Amino acid sequence: MQKDALLVAEKLWKFYSRTPALTGVSLSVRSGEIYALLGPNGAGKTTLLKVIVGLLKPSSGIVRVCGHDVRSERLRALSCLGYVPENPVGFDYLTVREFLEFVGSLRGVPRELVEESIAKYLPMFGIEDKEHEFMGRLSRGSVQKVLVAAAFMHRPRVLVMDEPISGMDPESQRAFKDEVRSFASQGAAVLISSHMLDTVERLCTRVGVINKGSLIAEGTLEEVKRKAEAGESATLEEVFLKLVRGA
Repeated sequence: MQKDALLVAEKLWKFYSRTPALTGVSLSVRSGEIYALLGPNGAGKTTLLKVIVGLLKPSSGIVRVCGHDVRSERLRALSCLGYVPENPVGFDYLTVREFLEFVGSLRGVPRELVEESIAKYLPMFGIEDKEHEFMGRLSRGSVQKVLVAAAFMHRPRVLVMDEPISGMDPESQRAFKDEVRSFASQGAAVLISSHMLDTVERLCTRVGVINKGSLIAEGTLEEVKRKAEAGESATLEEVFLKLVRGA
């Protein structure tokens, strides 16, 4: 594990009945790093992220966010974490503004920062005209944009995002990537799960590949290529498929 990591997961196991979903997974994400978690459907990506953010209790193992144990120091750990879930779930009968104000109040974000975030992120993602619409009436992509804005709002030191740009239009995807790079440049640690391998290849600084609940490869793209015994010109998609099929 890296000593300067803001996010550390150590030997995580998770069983559903007697079936293992995670088998001793360990990873860490440092300040300034954008880490991509890749894997086929059912590999354990979403389970791992839910354990990391405290939505699922691990069968064994430990997670630390900003040095705080997610289980025993939950509030301290989550206070420096922003999370975007895989499936957009909002409060259907709150407007976009009301939802963001609600999230801000839960996190103790000053009112002026909430207003700054609304003024910044709604135009950034092209949903300024949705400010007073109910969350339940938005498209999936628009809800996703609101959830990303909510995760960014309190300027977290750690961002954990599960398929965050699914359903986003290309312009919003670009804005998202620029903002994530900005967070990382300011010292945030970013963990992203995504199936969009071409986007990951251009955005992330380190990659982890999970399959059948185990982390089978990890490192920079060049290091993962060597692990897969792929050529220098191989794309991330080619490397990913070779690793998963050979596991």
